[in-house]
Amino acid sequence: MISRVFKLSFAVFLLSILSNSNAIAQTSSGEVWPITSVELHQDGASVTHSSSVTFSGNSTKLTVRGIASDINPNTISVDMPSGISLESLSYIEVESDSPVLAEFNNVEDSIAILSVQKKMYEALLNTLSEESQFLKANRKIGSSQEVLLVDDLIEMADFLRDRNQDLGLEILDVEIDIKKVDEEIAELKKRKQKLQSVGADVEGVVELEFTNVSGLTKSGDVVLEYLTSSASWQPEYKIYYEEGEVFVKRFASLSQSSGVAWAGVDLKLLSGRPSSSLAPNDFEDWVLVEEAPRASVYSSSASVIDVDRMSAGGNAKSKSFAGDARYTFDIDGAINVSGQGKQVTVNVDEFNLEGDIRYYAAPAVNPEAYSMVRCANWSGNKMMPGVTQIVANNAYLGSFYMVLPTPGDTLELSLGADPHVVCSRTQSDERCTTRKFSGKKEVVQTWNLTVENNHTDTVSVNLVDRLPRYNKKNSKVEIVVITSEDGEVDMVGHEVSYNFDLAPLEKRTYTYVITITYPSTMSLKNL
Repeated sequence: MISRVFKLSFAVFLLSILSNSNAIAQTSSGEVWPITSVELHQDGASVTHSSSVTFSGNSTKLTVRGIASDINPNTISVDMPSGISLESLSYIEVESDSPVLAEFNNVEDSIAILSVQKKMYEALLNTLSEESQFLKANRKIGSSQEVLLVDDLIEMADFLRDRNQDLGLEILDVEIDIKKVDEEIAELKKRKQKLQSVGADVEGVVELEFTNVSGLTKSGDVVLEYLTSSASWQPEYKIYYEEGEVFVKRFASLSQSSGVAWAGVDLKLLSGRPSSSLAPNDFEDWVLVEEAPRASVYSSSASVIDVDRMSAGGNAKSKSFAGDARYTFDIDGAINVSGQGKQVTVNVDEFNLEGDIRYYAAPAVNPEAYSMVRCANWSGNKMMPGVTQIVANNAYLGSFYMVLPTPGDTLELSLGADPHVVCSRTQSDERCTTRKFSGKKEVVQTWNLTVENNHTDTVSVNLVDRLPRYNKKNSKVEIVVITSEDGEVDMVGHEVSYNFDLAPLEKRTYTYVITITYPSTMSLKNL
């Protein structure tokens, strides 16, 4: 039996050897210029480094470290003092000596240690398995010409039974150890891949050579600017609704994985993506796509998309910004953003959303009416699509991804169901009939829609109900809807609607009649 103490001491010995074999990171001479400002677009960022430089003699060479490793060198620009000219500029990538690199090396060492430990466990498992197979293949004792005592047989049987049991437990124990090591290696590889994706193992270095025209010693600020593609931001909103007022707080969810942290920078947010060359970029295709027809007034408001499917900036790389308005937002205060892709949320601004509050009552959907805000001049607030959270009367109601309508159209936002405006939908059995005539069958249904206002103020209500439709065109099924003068019947959208004001504590009922005529030989479902 192989001792567990031997296994543990061997692993500790291996750890002590590999821990002292860390590779020494290659570093480059030079200085790190601080990042002073960032213009962050929805897809990409313009990063600015600056420093005061003393120019002595006719030529000055500088090496600037701490530059992002994912940049296009053609986007580097340099702003110099008067009388100084740039003779040469080069960009290279070197192994970083940042604290993140130490973590990267530790992860690599841990993977190596665990890999050797796994091989040790596999060798031990192989030894135990071979011993188990040997015992199973040699179960006979003695020969036909050998006399064995009963005590010897009993002792040998006890030994085989105990040893087989011990082997089974040891094999199971080693298999569990191997599985545990595999899980640890998998987690470390994920961490290594993440560190590599943010450039933890390399950094950019810019080498500059300047010429001083006068040759006199002078000092001045040098500004270095470049574009990085591994940064993005998305707008987010919190909408507060209380006592008929709609108040909006706008936030920005931003992240960058360039490997270089933005520490205390001045931040400006811009919509769209930056220009990546000296020449104007080509126009993106502005493609108009037909949407499926929408069935109701409610669904024609700001589109609702599952937030779980929308990671912040998740589709930024593939999105086209053609046709979008261009907005700029200045962020107050110094901003800190990790260079490893961690999400940061910052306040942008806040404003009142001017509009009319109207209640959308759909008793077939919900017994509580939805409060809706209708805004005609929403574009004046520089609104953009984004995740929107709703808080009404100090209660959090949920969130959705808001897709804005075409500029000029009215923005309709749902502020959630209101328990103080209730609605119901009932069928009048006394006024529902079925009869046959001339080879046809006629079904008449009478529906009552009721809305009750429990507020102390008058509310405007849009009451909507679904109408039936036949699933085939040019059929012999005829559908006729009759309602009061206050109602509107839309046979294309298959809806009946009523718009009215409801006084405090008032309850009102509307009635409409559906007549469906079809051949008596036909059988219809869902009547």
